[in-house]
Amino acid sequence: MYRTIAIIMAFLLFAIQYGFAEEGVPLMRPDGSAITFYLDKKGGRHLLVLMQGSDCNSVVHSKVINDRFAAVIGDADVLTVEKYALTRSVPWNGSGDSPECPASYYEHDSPRQRADDYLQVMSWLDEQLEYDDIILLGGSEGALVAAMVASRSDKVSAVITLNGGGRFFVDDVFYSMSVDLPPEEFEQAKQGFLEFKGAIESSESMTLVMSGHGFRWWKSMLAADQTELLLSVSAPLLIIQSELDKSVSPKLAYDQARMLMKNRNNVEFRTVKGVDHKFHDPSGKDRTSEVVSSVKEWLGDNQITSEIR
Repeated sequence: MYRTIAIIMAFLLFAIQYGFAEEGVPLMRPDGSAITFYLDKKGGRHLLVLMQGSDCNSVVHSKVINDRFAAVIGDADVLTVEKYALTRSVPWNGSGDSPECPASYYEHDSPRQRADDYLQVMSWLDEQLEYDDIILLGGSEGALVAAMVASRSDKVSAVITLNGGGRFFVDDVFYSMSVDLPPEEFEQAKQGFLEFKGAIESSESMTLVMSGHGFRWWKSMLAADQTELLLSVSAPLLIIQSELDKSVSPKLAYDQARMLMKNRNNVEFRTVKGVDHKFHDPSGKDRTSEVVSSVKEWLGDNQITSEIR
């Protein structure tokens, strides 16, 4: 009887959370703030966990995530988790950060905080629904978050990272600078960033917002060793990298994949030729559908799902 009541209460919580998104959130962070998450429930035995990039926008409004990448496993329940302080009420900006990005987002958001939130939600959901497989798919910053989550969970069945760059964030920053700046300006900018990096690493706290992010975000990004995180993961790993990416280095992504493949026998690296960080070709054509097909193929080849192109 008590088990029946508990199950009924759990589904009431689901109905509140997923029907109204921001209302009745059942999970709280240690600091007392609410974790807002969404579950597109399809009744399957797989949980597909999608992790967005670094912009300050509510994930619920992203058509690429919710319409395109959510389809890589047809019958999977799809989980997305909002970043700290974000809800569906934050206006969407498809070309950058929302104009109404909350101050608490800048104060608290970081890859580490996001990983903590995902782990808490995933654990709660798995207790309720006991999934056969949990598959992580993250793009850009979300790729690093996926690596962080997978390194701390033995429940993860597979990891897919998209345009996650190389081992250390600072090297991808320098790559991006070198693409945009002439050599003499690049050297000056590089030295300035190294000074900034040193100040972040030597500080326990700092009031700042730089390039749309606060101190905790910068501290977490600069400290992360993506290669070490992925080396600690036993689940099959697919790394997809755009050939024309100007935000992260395709070469550094390949170098990282090569190191991983030397140490693990279940890692695959795929390049998407002729597209940029957002999977657009030089004419502006969106080729995300090719990436979705590639992920489906890999999942089927690895017998994680029966998905095929």
